[in-house]
Amino acid sequence: MIWRLLNVDRLWLLMAALVPMAWLVDQRDLRNRSLGFYRRERAVTWIIILVMGFFCGLRTWGNDTVTYIQIYDQAPLLRDYLANNNTRFSEGILFKFLVSLLKTIGFTRQDYLMFFAFATVIPYVWFVRRYSVNMVFGVFLMLTTGFYTFAMAAIKQTQATAICLCAIPFALDRKWIRFALLVFLGSLFHPYALIYLIVPLMMFEPWHGKTVVYMLLFMAAGVLLETLIGTVLDITEAMGAEYSEAEMLGEGVNIFRVAVCFVPLILAVFFGQDLFRNTGEDVHLMFNLSMINALIMFVGLFGTANYFARLANYFLPAQVVVLPWIIYSAHPKDRRWLLPACMTGYTLYFIYENAVIRPFDSGYNQMSLWDYLFDRFLVNMS
Repeated sequence: MIWRLLNVDRLWLLMAALVPMAWLVDQRDLRNRSLGFYRRERAVTWIIILVMGFFCGLRTWGNDTVTYIQIYDQAPLLRDYLANNNTRFSEGILFKFLVSLLKTIGFTRQDYLMFFAFATVIPYVWFVRRYSVNMVFGVFLMLTTGFYTFAMAAIKQTQATAICLCAIPFALDRKWIRFALLVFLGSLFHPYALIYLIVPLMMFEPWHGKTVVYMLLFMAAGVLLETLIGTVLDITEAMGAEYSEAEMLGEGVNIFRVAVCFVPLILAVFFGQDLFRNTGEDVHLMFNLSMINALIMFVGLFGTANYFARLANYFLPAQVVVLPWIIYSAHPKDRRWLLPACMTGYTLYFIYENAVIRPFDSGYNQMSLWDYLFDRFLVNMS
C-alpha cells in the first residue's frame, strides 16, 4: 500500500535491481586491486547499462514521450529531409537528421526511443563509472538526483549532455580541438550544449579567488535578473533558443531543488580548503562544474524554472560524481554520519520529486521487454 501512495514503485524496483549490481562492481574492483590487477570490472557494468537502457527505451508514455513520438511520426524520410531541409540550429539539426535516417531504415517508434535511450545511457554510465569513487553511491545519485530519469523526458538535451560528457576527458588532457568538436556535435542536438565551452575556465583549484568571483557573479545575476533580462535574452538567442521576457521571468525553480544542488558546495565549505589538497584537475573540474550547476539553479529562483533548471542540468552529472568523492575523502568519524545523512536526504528528495511534485507512476507507462522483442523480431520475421 505504501508503495502505491508513493507512486514510484517502478523506480524503487529499478533501484533495488541496480544497487546490488553496483555493489558487485565495487567489490570486484576492490578484489582486482588487491590482486594487483588494475583493469576495472566490465561485465556487470554492461548489465547495468542494459537494465537502464531498456527501462528508458521501453516507455510508451510519460513526460515528453508523446511529443517525441509525434516528432518521429511527422518526420520525413531522409531523401525528403535532405531535399527540403530548413531545420534551424535551435531545433537540433543532427537530431532531425537522425530521426529521418532511423525512419528511412525502418525503425519503429519503440526502436527510435530505444536507440536514443542507449545512446544516452551508455555515456551516462561510462561517466559515472570512470569518475565516481563509489559505484553504489553513483548509481543511487543517478536515480535520486534525476540525472538518469531526465533521459525519459528531454531526448535532445540528454543526448547533447551525453556527448558533452564524452568531451570531458579531452578537456582534462588539454586536447581542446577534440573537446570543442564534441561540444559542437552536442549542440547539434540541443544548442544549450554550448554552455560546456565554459569548461576550460573551470580547471582551477576550488576555494581560491576564482571560486568567490563566480559565486558573487552568479548571485548578483540572480538578484539583478530583472534588470539584466535583456542581456540574458540576447545570450539565449545567440545559443539558438527564443524566449520572451515574460517566459524568462516566469515561475522560478523550487527552493528545495536549489538546496539539493548546493549540497556539494555546502559540504566543501564545511570541510574547508584541506579537502582539495593533493587533488588532481579531474576533482577540481567536477567540483567547479557542480558549483556552476548550483549557481545556475540559484539564478533560477528569480527566473523561469523551465529555462534555468534545464540549463543547470547540463552540469548535474558533476554533482553525481563529486559528492561521493567528498564523502569518501572525509575523516571516517565524519563519514559515519555524513553518508547516512546524504542517503536519507537524497531519498527524501527522490520521493518529493517523483511522488509529491510529479507522481512518476501515474504518468508513466512502458511495454514489457518480452512484448518489445516479440513484436520487433518474431512478428516482423513471420
